[in-house]
Amino acid sequence: MPEEEKEKVEVEAGAEAASSAQEAETSAEADAAFHAEVEELKAKLAVAEEKAADYLAQLTRLKADFINYRRRVEREHAELTEYANARLLKELLPVLDNLERALAAGEDAPAEALRQGVAQVVKQFLTVLEKEGVTPLDPGLGQPFDPEHQEALLREEGGAEVVVAELQRGYRYKEKVLRPTLVKVGPAPKVQDENKEPAGNEATAEKGAASGNEEVEKDV
Repeated sequence: MPEEEKEKVEVEAGAEAASSAQEAETSAEADAAFHAEVEELKAKLAVAEEKAADYLAQLTRLKADFINYRRRVEREHAELTEYANARLLKELLPVLDNLERALAAGEDAPAEALRQGVAQVVKQFLTVLEKEGVTPLDPGLGQPFDPEHQEALLREEGGAEVVVAELQRGYRYKEKVLRPTLVKVGPAPKVQDENKEPAGNEATAEKGAASGNEEVEKDV
């Protein structure tokens, strides 16, 4: 083999060897970088899993706290519903006591004293109702019939209907009608002229004058 070809072969072989060595070095660096990236991802995954476990534990505690809160609210609501009227009933007990006292004293007490005692009990009962927001409705005597607050139990035929009598008192609870007033409606009563005396009075006056004249004649 000529010397030139031999040198050429040796140069090519050296170049291939250098190239192979460079490729091997590059491959090793790539492997090292890959392994480093994998380790970094593993570390990040471990941190993420730890956070996820912490979040799950917090969520589990919050869920348990919410369940306990809901049960407590349901229990308190049930107790409130069951004993909502306890305070009102306690306020009414003294009224019952006074009624029983009036009943016990009614056998020997005069009628007027008994009436006054019952009136005091009624006043006490109305005071309790007022404290709870229950107040009587205005009967509206002489006013036009109001279906929002009144119920007509009796009616008289005639012109424009107005309230002429209260048959049963109505009550309001705060801003709501608790029970409408039972009323009697009929035509508005006629207003008499103040300057004109009723016919009955005139007849009575004439009769009185005639009697006086008769007595005078008898004396004469």
